[in-house]
Amino acid sequence: MCSNPFIAVINHQPALRPPMWMMRQAGRVLPRYRCLTQKQPFHSILADAKMAAEVTLMPINDMGMDAAILFSDILVVPEALGVQVEWTTDGPVFPHPLMDLDSPASLLYFNPSNLMHVADTLDEIQCQNTDDTPVIGFCGGPLTCLCYMLGGRDKSMQFTDVVRYFYTHRSETEQLLEALTSASEYYVRLQAAHKISAFQIFESFASVIPVELYTSLILPFVRRITAAARDCGLPVIFFPKGFGTGLSVLTKDDCDFVSIDWHTPLSTARAIVSPALGLQGNMDPRLLFAPQAVIAQHLQTYMDFFNTYPDYIFNLGHGLHKDTPLKNVRFVTSWFKQK
Repeated sequence: MCSNPFIAVINHQPALRPPMWMMRQAGRVLPRYRCLTQKQPFHSILADAKMAAEVTLMPINDMGMDAAILFSDILVVPEALGVQVEWTTDGPVFPHPLMDLDSPASLLYFNPSNLMHVADTLDEIQCQNTDDTPVIGFCGGPLTCLCYMLGGRDKSMQFTDVVRYFYTHRSETEQLLEALTSASEYYVRLQAAHKISAFQIFESFASVIPVELYTSLILPFVRRITAAARDCGLPVIFFPKGFGTGLSVLTKDDCDFVSIDWHTPLSTARAIVSPALGLQGNMDPRLLFAPQAVIAQHLQTYMDFFNTYPDYIFNLGHGLHKDTPLKNVRFVTSWFKQK
């Protein structure tokens, strides 16, 4: 039996308990990370291999997670395509959304050198990773990245103007998706060459278009990214947040594991997702603000689920909130490790 439960389960091998990691675990709730950000802005940390590697491994040392996820951002791929992103204390800002430009696909130019800082970070992680903890690489889903590229930062997270663009500029949309996916395929291979153990596709805005449109327009591009990861021997986790009943259309061509958001009960997900696919998720991250006795009751349901369906990775239904009590995150990891 593999000593690391994440490596075991992601490869459909037996484990005594579900592996644990949490989206947005690198940073957010950690005091050491907050101290770092008082001295260095977010984008500077991304660009510094030693600091980014240190933050990647903080959740292993400070919270007891079973896997680390690369400290980076989904917007590094749009940046590498020439989309201008300004990193502010309030998050990314897009001075020139592509939707405001004529023939935006013709303006994109992929510069792989703009991604080399990620390769440097992964190499540094290997140097610092004395416990041989598995590292998860990632990219943004095609829809999510394209929403940002076309519309900039939409506070409503509905991207109504962008979706209208999909309907009125189908050919241009497909050209943009082609450029974005080609860059993402390169990015997967780059991360694989620098020794990640698994790959996750973050489709944070899967809910902004109908399932039928996602299936016809977006999913073929997701499958290309997955195929690139598989060509490198990497298992793939796909997180289509808000996809709902669309989960039923996913197959092995899309991923190996589906990460479930907190809107969909795990039992429902297991009933509609192909049995060939494992599941990850779906605990409401806000539950981590509850008393530990309440948290423990919910954790038992996840343990029971794992005992019935062992292809399961414990995670949240979205990312950690920045003011989550660190003691409660540690409670979760220690609770599982005592089982």
